[in-house]
Amino acid sequence: MKKSILIAFTALALSLPTLTSAAPIVFEASGATPADIQTTVEDFRVFLGPLNANVAQSFPSGRREINWDGVPDAFSAPNNLPANFFNANSPRGAVFFTRGTGFQVSAKDVNPTNTPPLFGNLHPAFPLLFSVFSPQRLFTALDSNVTETLFFVPGSDTGATVTGFGSVFTDVNRGDSTKIEYFDAGGRLLFTRNVLPGTTSRKSLSFLGVAFDAGERVFLVRITSGNRIPKTPTRDVVMMDDFIYAEPQALP
Repeated sequence: MKKSILIAFTALALSLPTLTSAAPIVFEASGATPADIQTTVEDFRVFLGPLNANVAQSFPSGRREINWDGVPDAFSAPNNLPANFFNANSPRGAVFFTRGTGFQVSAKDVNPTNTPPLFGNLHPAFPLLFSVFSPQRLFTALDSNVTETLFFVPGSDTGATVTGFGSVFTDVNRGDSTKIEYFDAGGRLLFTRNVLPGTTSRKSLSFLGVAFDAGERVFLVRITSGNRIPKTPTRDVVMMDDFIYAEPQALP
């Protein structure tokens, strides 16, 4: 998981912005409560297939999920989350990159350092803005609003691709602030879509999931979470909750 891999891929992706002939299937919803997006999230899960165990191998089908809630306190706020935690510590084939200073998972309500939940450690107003789809933790890049996820055969350095990826977001206030971009292994942009804004000004939840059923495979997803870094409570600061994606399969 060397930085040079990401740098080379990012340069290639930026030089090839043209969409290929993907056939995306879009699952999207937003609302004030988890129930408002639950059906759409479940539909996406069903489309991808059964949930696989978090073990170091690749299954022929099914899906993986990251809900952040099982991350130990030692790797949660105020501590940072290792970028490869979900490929090494808990093998799910996802490694994160950012041009910021790292990643953080929010603290749970009761924790040994008495860190405020919902990223209250980053700003005391944040717990008033954010909600969760699966209690209690959220995820963010630090000093950046962009997170890139590269896929690997879980527990290995072997590059992989997936046929779909989705994420839950909280407090999306603008229709143009948050998006997911999907790239193939050649750096081509397969598809991009903005995330639906929430239906309330605070604590809303949004979901966007995209699957490909015409042979296209996703090597990297780039998530833009809001139009501000997670530092001050100005519009539009957005945090992430559950990641849901198809089982990573090794590159040919």
